[in-house]
Amino acid sequence: MDTTNISEYPELTVKSFLFSRLQGAIVQQGTVPEIPLNRAKDRARVLYVSAIALKLAKTWQQTPQAIAAQLVETLEPLCYPDFAVKVAPAGIIELELTDAGLAVWLQRLAQIPLPVPESRIFSPVVSADRLFPIQYSHARCCSLLRMAHRDRLISIAQPDVATAPQIWSLAAPNPIPWVDGGDRLWLVHSAERNLILQLITVLDNLAPAIANCSREKPVNYLKLADNLSATFQTFYSQC
Repeated sequence: MDTTNISEYPELTVKSFLFSRLQGAIVQQGTVPEIPLNRAKDRARVLYVSAIALKLAKTWQQTPQAIAAQLVETLEPLCYPDFAVKVAPAGIIELELTDAGLAVWLQRLAQIPLPVPESRIFSPVVSADRLFPIQYSHARCCSLLRMAHRDRLISIAQPDVATAPQIWSLAAPNPIPWVDGGDRLWLVHSAERNLILQLITVLDNLAPAIANCSREKPVNYLKLADNLSATFQTFYSQC
């Protein structure tokens, strides 16, 4: 069974990591069915829920609560310390990303360049007006990074725009101090949390495209970019 934690997992999507953990827990019992896994609508937490125990109840001839308890017992050591795992009412499995796990994920996101999907991202018919808010947000991000590098708050590898790669790489601090001494995330403002949640949503949605999985429904890149841009602008204005 794959026992790598989120810091060692090859993909940057939280949902893909949890899928692999759930598959590992179920495969010990035989065939792995299609696993339901969704983000809960919770702005305070990064919470995923799975009704896999309900789906397995007929095949395993046990109650959903009993199946969920078995799976959670297997999942806990596979997910610790990145996720807190528990059984909710009706046999639903809850997997909550901890602050420590979120810090690891953010650190990887800041240091690892994302692969670019092979498919065309935007149609040629998309107007410049639709793209301007996205380009504006990108420009603000670059400006913040340049100012932080200038003021020696961070260090960017190859900061010269003329010679640098397309995407800057953060050299220091390494690691970024995401959490305090009690492993609690420093980023507690609602605009900060919403931006983190939106980043996770974008990566989860991009996973099939990055893997070039033709069986998945097409990715609406413009919608993802618009939502991320709008969330960043709120963060930029409030923080």
